[in-house]
Amino acid sequence: MSAPIPASHLESIVQGVPLLARDVVNRTLAELRNPNATHALAHDRKQFFALIEALQQQQSDWVQSLQTLIDRGVREALSDRPAVPQARKPMALSLDELSLVDEGQAEEDIEISRVMAQIDQQAEWELREVQAFMAAARGQNEIRREANPLRPEVFARALSQATRNLRVAAEARMLLLRLAGAQLASLLKVEYAQICRRLEGLGVQPLAFRAVPTAKAPAVASGAFELTDSGTLGRLLERVSRSHPTPLDSAGAEAETLVNRLFDQILADPKLVENVRSLLARLKPAVLGLAQRDPALVRQADHPAWQLLNRLSAHCAGYDDPHDERLTEFLKFARAVIDRIVALPKPESHHFLKGQDDINHFIDERSREALERSRAALDKLQRIERADQLRGVLRQQVRQMQGAQLSQSLRDFLFGPWVDVMVEAMARHGEHSHEATELMHTVDELLWSMQPHTAPADRSRLRALLPELAASLNRGMDLIGWPQAQREALLAELSAHHASVLRGEAPAAAAATASVEALTPEQIVQQMLDEPDLGPRTLGPDEPVDRGTLPTVPVGLMSQTDTQAGRLAREAWMAKLTPGSWYHMFVQGQWVTAQLMWSSDNGQFFMFASQHAGHSHSLTRRAVERLLAEGLITVLEDRSLMQRAVDSLIQDLDSPIR
Repeated sequence: MSAPIPASHLESIVQGVPLLARDVVNRTLAELRNPNATHALAHDRKQFFALIEALQQQQSDWVQSLQTLIDRGVREALSDRPAVPQARKPMALSLDELSLVDEGQAEEDIEISRVMAQIDQQAEWELREVQAFMAAARGQNEIRREANPLRPEVFARALSQATRNLRVAAEARMLLLRLAGAQLASLLKVEYAQICRRLEGLGVQPLAFRAVPTAKAPAVASGAFELTDSGTLGRLLERVSRSHPTPLDSAGAEAETLVNRLFDQILADPKLVENVRSLLARLKPAVLGLAQRDPALVRQADHPAWQLLNRLSAHCAGYDDPHDERLTEFLKFARAVIDRIVALPKPESHHFLKGQDDINHFIDERSREALERSRAALDKLQRIERADQLRGVLRQQVRQMQGAQLSQSLRDFLFGPWVDVMVEAMARHGEHSHEATELMHTVDELLWSMQPHTAPADRSRLRALLPELAASLNRGMDLIGWPQAQREALLAELSAHHASVLRGEAPAAAAATASVEALTPEQIVQQMLDEPDLGPRTLGPDEPVDRGTLPTVPVGLMSQTDTQAGRLAREAWMAKLTPGSWYHMFVQGQWVTAQLMWSSDNGQFFMFASQHAGHSHSLTRRAVERLLAEGLITVLEDRSLMQRAVDSLIQDLDSPIR
């Protein structure tokens, strides 16, 4: 193994890497102009000409931005030299830095992951070689992807940020990220090879690739031994009894043998860190004793003893640092719970159930404390949830209007500032307060006033309504401090419309036509987003709006060509998103391990906290669904501790060597 080279030499080796930016931009533009490219036949074609025109105007800015971001990313990765591991004390969990990952951000994350995959695939061997050279140049004893300052995610994130700085529509930006990613991958293949030759010229000898010894993970058991199936443990008991070298003389002996072998597999589980393993080992004598007295232990996979083991393992799975303060605190509490069980002369099923309840209560309390410390962030997310619900109600109300269409300015007001008004009233006075109800009623009155009224009685009612309607609108706008100029413009538009209606004229159709003609493409798209299809059921014109319910059918995670069974499976996965569970997810350009801390009542918003204290990720339901469809979010423990033990035991029983 060669000696590490000075940091200044390594910096000089990679200092030319950011210059790739110009080639990436030039080759991407050439690809966009290529009439024979396969992507020219795709639905993206409508974006091409606008995208080419925008890039020609912003080409130098894009080059400069991409070059700067690559340089910054590589320098930050270089400065992150692995240090001697030290016990660190994480900060108290705080979620105040709230950023909402919506479907648009999820789409961008998907494109970033695809760029990373393109680099991995196109430059597979060159990437392996540069990782080996970098490990040696930086004095590493083993090859680690994270120690490579030129790893694919550094470039993918830089490309994403650079395209975000361009003045192009979101859909066009995703197309650009996809095309530029392919060019970046091709160029990095060459760049990686050149860097290896430069390091070789400095006398660096790459580390040899070798298999890293790891504990053997058990193979997945056949479907006949899935714990979700009834009677699985009973069948496993029979299998273990038949495989025993000597006949077992009693049911108690059979049960004890099975429990003993399962515990051996549990304690050998490679996913358990040592302090968790030793904690679970303390329970073994109590569970073995229970096997003699409680036949249900070896017949029911949901027995409280097994559930307690699963809960302990699942909660600890998200901590990769055994010295994490939160993990240490949890293990201290769990040890006290286990010690109480073990100290009993003959612990029974209900003692394990009580232990599980205590563990769950502790976890819930810590989650509530974390959320309470971040009350501002949670309030913000709840406001977003309320606004989303209110917009759904408004869509229903607008669709029930007869004989008139809203102007774009009034539509923008209702779906923007007036939603903010109602959310503010609910936050100050309560969701079902008189103030909030009155503001919602104002919407009813406003929409009714915008419709044509030919009957004298309706005009008389409108004339009497207008002063109070104006007063209510002003009270609401005062609540959020809406600017005076915008307020006056809105009231002037309403006044002109109402005057026409009272004179017996019908300005609504003309106004609507003029409004549509004046819409920009962006406004048309936004209007389409504001009024999505609510499903096959259409509300009748006289049917009242139910403000207590909103459409709750989840969006299908698969394309229309996929099976109903596949869609149902993904919907079932979403239904199991429960606070306290750990997930591995790709958000905002990086993989993180995060715990679900909170979900909204309507299941449309989720707050995750990553294992690195102080960082949170708030996702909309549709963002989670998009990540799920692309394989970018998964349960950290997709198979429980007990299921893994069963898998491993079956593997041992199937082995020809007993």
